[in-house]
Amino acid sequence: MGDRLIFQLGTNNWQRGGEFAPGSGILHEAHHRAYNAMPGVRGYSMYPSKRQRFRDDDVHVFALDHDIPICESISPVSNYRWHGMSEDEVAAYRTRLTDEVAEWIDEIEASTGDRFGLFIAHHAFMNTVVMRDVNRRRVAAGKERVPLMCFVHGTELKMYNNEKRGNDPTEFPLRFLPFVQQEKIFDYADPGHGVDVIAAISAEQIEAFLGIFPEFPRDRVVLSHNGYNQDVFHRLTDPTDVYAERERVLAGFSTQPPAGHGEPGPVAPVDGLDAVVAFCGKFADWKRLDALLLAAATYEKHERKILTVIAGSGPVEAQQTMHELAVQNGLTRTYFVGPRPQDELAVLFNTADVGCFPSYREPFGLVFIECMACGTPVIGADSGGPRDFVVPEVGTLVPETDDRTALAASLAETIVAAVEEDWKQTKGVAAETYAKEHFSVVGQVAALLEAVDRLIV
Repeated sequence: MGDRLIFQLGTNNWQRGGEFAPGSGILHEAHHRAYNAMPGVRGYSMYPSKRQRFRDDDVHVFALDHDIPICESISPVSNYRWHGMSEDEVAAYRTRLTDEVAEWIDEIEASTGDRFGLFIAHHAFMNTVVMRDVNRRRVAAGKERVPLMCFVHGTELKMYNNEKRGNDPTEFPLRFLPFVQQEKIFDYADPGHGVDVIAAISAEQIEAFLGIFPEFPRDRVVLSHNGYNQDVFHRLTDPTDVYAERERVLAGFSTQPPAGHGEPGPVAPVDGLDAVVAFCGKFADWKRLDALLLAAATYEKHERKILTVIAGSGPVEAQQTMHELAVQNGLTRTYFVGPRPQDELAVLFNTADVGCFPSYREPFGLVFIECMACGTPVIGADSGGPRDFVVPEVGTLVPETDDRTALAASLAETIVAAVEEDWKQTKGVAAETYAKEHFSVVGQVAALLEAVDRLIV
């Protein structure tokens, strides 16, 4: 009996060739490597990219001549929206992707003599339709249908809910939710359904999915908390203790201001620093970086010299807005260092006394786990995925609110408390241990396969 073959279809690019990757692309790559580290399993993956043109034995890039289509309004990697595409453009994308996936799967099976045992589509949108279409072609050719699991992410669920609410029919017309419903992708009772198992990264995300697709059986939904890359995110002490040497380490990072907002410069305040707050995320409204910047206007006045390092990016307009907000609030210890690869993020998290990620209903919050793994406590908002794992021993969640001023005030108060109470020393070890014990990628995919196998037997 040959190896078990698993095929994953991603929605976002991996972080290769100097191209920044969003969270779902990082998760896809981590899962791919974890599957291939398991005995008797071989994983194959395809993902889209406008820049990358890799074609490895186990990874193919779906080459685009435009940015990756996105479900949300803005993204650090794309401004090309599904809602901005015509019906013909959507249909052409679907057909070409189906063709490339089906042809490569046929090539793999022909060359190895093995058969795929599981398809995985990332995001509950076009990839599920494509993999269902691939299965239909297989059945028509006399081959067995392959069980299909969908790994749900947050952005497509937000798109569907925005369409349902109808508050902004220009930005989110009711278009793709009816499309997926008509395709019966999640109508498990229908013989032509697409998806057999759903995996979601938080309990809140499970409820969000079932609220949109109540026809899908709850007992076929698996909770699968994200794992992190333990080879990258850990406490850095050898050959340099990064936290102890952080002034020198941070001075090696340069800011990345947008045009018209000054020149790049080192992260090096002239009068030194006493504490560091780290943020990492895309400049989207729901990430609420603006609230952290408002909070910085308060805690920068504290007698302790508190520095804020902002990693991440977004469309030029969003970058300019955040920089202008920092200027308007007189921030002098806040540094925008742009998108950074994972190894550099690990360094930044190691320099910090606390990581602050105040997103509204973060689908999971892998950045929290990565920061914790570096021995750094975390602060977030009391909503979304972080509610599943931010326990008092590793940090805290401030009260959720729609009032950005109130949110900023609670963030400032909590950050000051974290500095004064030295959470780095009192909670840092617990944060590192908690991440290690609960969120390894290999453990995540092994448990996920066990759960899927129970459901598809």
